[in-house]
Amino acid sequence: MTSPALSPRPAALDTRSLGRPVHLLPRVAVRLRETLHRQLCLPWNRRYHAHYDLREVSLQPLDRAAREAEALMDPDAGRWLHAMGPSGLVACRIDRALVNGLMARRLGLAGGQPEQPSAELSTLPMTATEERLLQALARQGCQLTLQELASAASSGADLDEAPAAELPPLQIGGLPTNSTDAWEVTLLLRDADARPERDMSLRVVLDGAYLTPLLRRLAAQHRGPARSAVAVQPLSRRLTLKLQARLLEQEMALGALLDLTPGALIPIHLADATVLVEGSPLMRAAVAEHHGKLCLTSFEDLE
Repeated sequence: MTSPALSPRPAALDTRSLGRPVHLLPRVAVRLRETLHRQLCLPWNRRYHAHYDLREVSLQPLDRAAREAEALMDPDAGRWLHAMGPSGLVACRIDRALVNGLMARRLGLAGGQPEQPSAELSTLPMTATEERLLQALARQGCQLTLQELASAASSGADLDEAPAAELPPLQIGGLPTNSTDAWEVTLLLRDADARPERDMSLRVVLDGAYLTPLLRRLAAQHRGPARSAVAVQPLSRRLTLKLQARLLEQEMALGALLDLTPGALIPIHLADATVLVEGSPLMRAAVAEHHGKLCLTSFEDLE
């Protein structure tokens, strides 16, 4: 007798996404990509005559299991730089190919790419020059990410107007595990001059405290203003009607109308005006002159 097939276990809910507008984060990622491309790739392209392109930016809860699996396959994937920032943990990991490519361009090597393949590159010891460049790039990436997230969570100002994020020196080690509410910003970059072309990643892991103000702002924008915050006016103030005044009606013979020439005068006498609301006669009003303007006064309801 065969045992019945076991039904698949339901996927566990991610508590970091419950009740949070995570579906709006791709909009923030688009703005983050524009800013980081302007602040990272464009200076590299101008300085080294290169063609770096920030292809994609993603912002999502940290998949710690995926990062640990990568570390088992690639020693470089387990090498992180981390520090305790103003609101919690900040960690960064940069593909070694990106660091060595920039270092090669600084040294004037053609193409700006290291000669060793990625598999061989991970087995080589890190030089002091490479470590200094790695520290500088990781610090710059973390600071720009924190600045832009803080800007998006406050007034939506440009990155240049946001206050600088102060970080202590970054320490090399594994990905810290002391934060349960961690988020990951992943940057995928490509050097068009490299052969073969491949995506290189720069990852920034942040404590949930850095994302809380942004998620709170996105939730408030998604919900709209609270009903209690909207001033409720009486119906007489909220209801708008189109008011028209029919000042006079003049009957003329067709011959007199055809005899009119430019400058001709038609004597009239202003009597009471008929006031129409939405095209329906509703009131009668007297016509008076006030400071050179015709005004309606003495309103009376039409019987």
